[in-house]
Amino acid sequence: MTGLLLKELMSRGLVERILIITPGGLTKQWQEDEMAVKFNIPFTLVNRSLFTADPNIFSTAQRVVASIDFISREDVLNVVGNTHWDMVVIDEAHKLSAYEYATRVYRSKRYEAAAKLAEQTEHLLLLTATPHRGRKDTFKKLLQLLDEDIFATEETASSRVKEYEKGGLNKFFIRRLKEDMKDWNGHALFKDRFTRTVAYDLTPEEKHLYDEVTAYLTRHKEDAAQARNIHVSLALTVMQRRLVSSIYAIRRTLSHRMNALQGVVDDIAKNPTLWQQRHKLEGIDVDDITDYDELEDDEREALETILADPRKFKLFTTAKSLQELQDEAKEVKRLYNLANDLYESNQEERKFQKLKELLKSQNVIGGEKLVIFTEHKDTLNYLEGRLKNNGYQVATIHGGKSVDERRQAQWDFAKPETQILMCTDAAGEGINLQFCRLLINWDIPWNPNRLEQRMGRIHRYGQKQDVLVFNMVAGNTREGQVLERLLTKLDTIRESMGDDRVYDVIQDVLENVNLDAIIDSVLHGKHTALDDLLAQDTDTLKTRFKEKIQEQRDRLAHSTVNYTRARQLKEESDEKRLQPIYVRLFFERALQQLGGSYQEIRPHIFRVVTIPESLALCLKQEYNLVVSTVQQLQFCFDKQVFLDYQNLGDVGKILGKIHYINPGNPIFDSLVSVVRNEYRGDMLKGTVLISPEDSEEYLAFFVKSQLTDNRPHRRATVLPTSGCYSCTRSLAAIFRLPPRLSSWTCTPRRSLLKPSRRRPPSARTRSCNGALSKLQCPSCRKRRSASRPMPISAGNTSKRHLPR
Repeated sequence: MTGLLLKELMSRGLVERILIITPGGLTKQWQEDEMAVKFNIPFTLVNRSLFTADPNIFSTAQRVVASIDFISREDVLNVVGNTHWDMVVIDEAHKLSAYEYATRVYRSKRYEAAAKLAEQTEHLLLLTATPHRGRKDTFKKLLQLLDEDIFATEETASSRVKEYEKGGLNKFFIRRLKEDMKDWNGHALFKDRFTRTVAYDLTPEEKHLYDEVTAYLTRHKEDAAQARNIHVSLALTVMQRRLVSSIYAIRRTLSHRMNALQGVVDDIAKNPTLWQQRHKLEGIDVDDITDYDELEDDEREALETILADPRKFKLFTTAKSLQELQDEAKEVKRLYNLANDLYESNQEERKFQKLKELLKSQNVIGGEKLVIFTEHKDTLNYLEGRLKNNGYQVATIHGGKSVDERRQAQWDFAKPETQILMCTDAAGEGINLQFCRLLINWDIPWNPNRLEQRMGRIHRYGQKQDVLVFNMVAGNTREGQVLERLLTKLDTIRESMGDDRVYDVIQDVLENVNLDAIIDSVLHGKHTALDDLLAQDTDTLKTRFKEKIQEQRDRLAHSTVNYTRARQLKEESDEKRLQPIYVRLFFERALQQLGGSYQEIRPHIFRVVTIPESLALCLKQEYNLVVSTVQQLQFCFDKQVFLDYQNLGDVGKILGKIHYINPGNPIFDSLVSVVRNEYRGDMLKGTVLISPEDSEEYLAFFVKSQLTDNRPHRRATVLPTSGCYSCTRSLAAIFRLPPRLSSWTCTPRRSLLKPSRRRPPSARTRSCNGALSKLQCPSCRKRRSASRPMPISAGNTSKRHLPR
């Protein structure tokens, strides 16, 4: 949808300078897959290395793609925030965190960057599937990026987004619901999705480790709460999540903590004044587990390194004396030894055994593809090795990989021989995996909204089968028992309602259950609002889900699609669209006329052999393309050939990249520009078209009318129509022009249409570029000389070729 909007606004001359801001892992996808491949709109991907080499790149490049975290850096924001843009597009806009806390307002660095850019752009487009996220203050802050005055309060924000204009549209929102989307045959565009809760029990040895670590974490979290040390609380919460992820993950975490505590003991023994120092978390914008969830994998690793730095021990321990530090160091060493002994025993974890059972039951080894989500890179690495040892071909995506490496992993997963893709939450956002229908949540996120986000990787447009999701929980652990109750309730409600929208409103149903309540219930065994919710019977919860589903539809304005009218538009578009054969014929004849040539190097794949001097000059001036580069390019004229070629994987890489020649492609557009310049004289003379249906000659024209905006460098919408230039009265009636309206510019393009005289097809379709001496209009029967000026006060005239 963004590409369609940009293409239209660019064709109208309303936008030229465009900035697209995305999560770090999606920059290449937006630049190449979305803009270049689908819309032939070239963008410059600006990252740290390019910005360092050319600090003026944001001013010199007309269309830019960059990541939100790169843009948020102070030195970059100082430059890009003082540059004017026609349009700024922000993908995954829900990551722009801002909320109200008592009388204070918290704004993340991402939000502050977006707010600064909003002041420097004519148009701002925010893209998100979860704009509300169950918090009115966060939603209001997001809307205030569009207009701070219109959305000044939560009440006005809620009411404005429900307002419908004429035609059933909202001026601020374009919103489509999955369940409303149909194909041209009236069938649901999105397939159904189903979830299954897979419970397992830890072995006695695993349960012993779990109980011992949990007791340690519970005790020290209480100390952190009393001391109001949010960083210690965060460090201990992360440890608890890693505990239930894998033995390998908790073993590494305990090792880091053990070494850090021992390092503190040694340092304080040498320098007792260290107790007096204050420590501050710098470089990472995180205050709680919600902020932690938004971090990339490399940022999480950096944070965990800081929280295990002996020089900043007050960020990860509440010990008040050297003796307490020594006692805690000994306790953590004992826990590490338990985890290490269990890991070194080479005994398969019970959780991994359950995973293998799932893989066999779902025929993954026999051709089915599977996505596995985990929250921790350590666990991902551990599972990758185990699965490969069991004979599976595995691809991985995590925050430690570059954008190109993540894209390569997607392509590897699409190969027939690769069965499993493993992702972390931080790196899995925005990837398109609709060719796979199975997903396993190895780790269950404590924020239920993330469950739906994970499903969205495979439950998206283009999915051909129903989606099946498995959630793995340890039934004999605190969090496992709570999460199993929650997930089982969801499964039951989904089955009884027959509506998978229950997953879309989990956050709304849990609106009165904050994350702290979930953590207290899961980790500390406290009775919270979550327990009250789960204690309700299925019928009561089902009614609540139905209410929330309806509220979600009503809360934000959404427009429905008139499929009857849409189908008519599609059929009209199919009839009028520029067919590949016409593009090829024009390209071939125009290139040959200018003195160039091309050859077919493989079926339907071509390469330019000779480039005319005038075309080479245009390519150099407009697109900075040199002859040697263009002669190496391979291209095709058929869109389906181009799309099929993208799926060849390694074979496609060996054969080389293919370009699609159509309007918008630099080579095609340059060729059109050269032809228009070199043959302008012939175009002004007009042409004769042969009509196989009409019985007498008549004059047709094409009028291009233009409204001029009063802002600098702004051009208005072009409104084409047609009529007879010799009938002043009929032309004025068409445009409803008052006699003295001189601000309109009407430029008729006229051609003489002659009736067919049953000549051979080749003769009937041939056109003449000779001058037209006398033209007759069948409606007024007047003859006028082709060289006489048009007697219309509304504007100027010129004769141009009438498009087919």
